[in-house]
Amino acid sequence: MKFARDKRGIAEEFTSLPALVVVMIGFALFFSMLAGIYMQHNEKVKAAELAEAAHYVAAKLTNSESPLTDATFVIDKEKWNSMDESRLKDYCNLSFYDYRVFIEGENLKEFGGNPVGDRFTVSRKVAIKLADGDVKYGKIMVTVWRKNE
Repeated sequence: MKFARDKRGIAEEFTSLPALVVVMIGFALFFSMLAGIYMQHNEKVKAAELAEAAHYVAAKLTNSESPLTDATFVIDKEKWNSMDESRLKDYCNLSFYDYRVFIEGENLKEFGGNPVGDRFTVSRKVAIKLADGDVKYGKIMVTVWRKNE
């Protein structure tokens, strides 16, 4: 134990502690930025899923096999007003989303409830057959949101 009795010790400065603090701050900033990027990515994925679901419903309701249109892609007012909401929901078959559908500009029946939480709206221009020989143009608007928000 000669080194313990030696009185000629050299005092070192603690230069490694400030460097270690700087490195730890750097790691903390890096991981906080990484968490922010991850959260932002998740929000964009959720928005893209909502947009995809809204486009799906709009395309499904305006194609030629839709119970609301005829073979010429014209939405029939009588079919629209006589459509049952549960039948329409079954036709579109979205399990994790809820949606609201209406035609802007015409006094036609609306389907769906009030949007809750994050939502995405899609509109398409459509022809609407109001009566025989009376066709007007309007927009079908579909708003989609998650059911469990």
